[in-house]
Amino acid sequence: METSGETDTQKEKQTGWGEGARFLLTAACTIIVLFGLREAKDMLLPIVMAVFLAVISYSITDILRRWLHFPHWLAVFFTVVADAGIIYGAASIVRILAADMQNTLSGPFMQQMHQKYLFLMQLLEDWGYSSDAQQFIQNPTDYISPSLIISFSQKLGGQVISMTSVTVLVLVLMTFLLGEAPLFMKNFRSLPNSMQGKGKVVDALKSIQRYLFIKTIASACTGLLAWCLCHIMEVPFAFLWGLVAYLLNYIPTIGSIVAAIPPILLAFIMGDVSDVVIVSAGYVAINFAIGNGIEPLFLGKEFGIATSVVLLSVIVWGWVWGPCGMLMAVPITVMLKLAFENSRDLYWVAVIIDDHPNTDEKDLNNKEITTNT
Repeated sequence: METSGETDTQKEKQTGWGEGARFLLTAACTIIVLFGLREAKDMLLPIVMAVFLAVISYSITDILRRWLHFPHWLAVFFTVVADAGIIYGAASIVRILAADMQNTLSGPFMQQMHQKYLFLMQLLEDWGYSSDAQQFIQNPTDYISPSLIISFSQKLGGQVISMTSVTVLVLVLMTFLLGEAPLFMKNFRSLPNSMQGKGKVVDALKSIQRYLFIKTIASACTGLLAWCLCHIMEVPFAFLWGLVAYLLNYIPTIGSIVAAIPPILLAFIMGDVSDVVIVSAGYVAINFAIGNGIEPLFLGKEFGIATSVVLLSVIVWGWVWGPCGMLMAVPITVMLKLAFENSRDLYWVAVIIDDHPNTDEKDLNNKEITTNT
């Protein structure tokens, strides 16, 4: 009877590649692909964003068709109008908040910031860290000024205008994708049932829709609670920090931490230590209750991906496509995991990043037998 070691040896002799060489080749190809995706960002990102929005928005189209009995074209029209309204509203809010920030920083805010800086440097000097602190902590008034805010607001407005063409392209692509969604689904159903991974693709798309729906509700609750906290504690730009908490909550792990930093710093500048403690404790309580309580209750182990892999994917896709890549990191990783599960050579990657390794041990053995055969 032929052993697995002999089978592997014969396979290496036939292909001329050992396991180590194939691993190095896969790693090199992965790096090349990532650099290629990063360089092709301007072309690929609008397409991926259109697909991303189409997957999210198809639930609205389906509800309008099934529950309100809209014709398909009319349901797509209202869905696209709703998405365009949300995007336009978000851009308008950003411009309003930028103008409000400009007016606020022109008042006594700069003096309070300077006083807090002097207080902090005096405290560090008493502790014997004055010389080291001056190298790393610069006076914020040297970098933040009303003129700088005005310049930033003008640049932000210019970027919003320049993004209009990209937004229109994304909405047009999304319109065609939503319009032809029934055709895609019909063609997909026409595939043979024995096709490997057909059911997994359907389950993955449904899981992504469910994940994004629940994540949107959880993010909205996070933003609302963050706004209430900052408003009660009289932290400047409370609505802005609520909006930031809502948006960054889509980014796993990193987003909630980044969203809490500016309000805590402003609480220190405008108040005292007790204000900092209350704001910090409030953000910890909000993120813990929603991130570790509500979301796992409704999502559970939705995708079966290890937490460390999710964090790593956020970092990698953030490097490739910026904030948009961080936003889409989880859905992209889910689809990659699905592709790995249906690949004989990369199935082991899907097993390693899976959050339920014990349940896949039998499948891995079957995969190895199939590969050797």
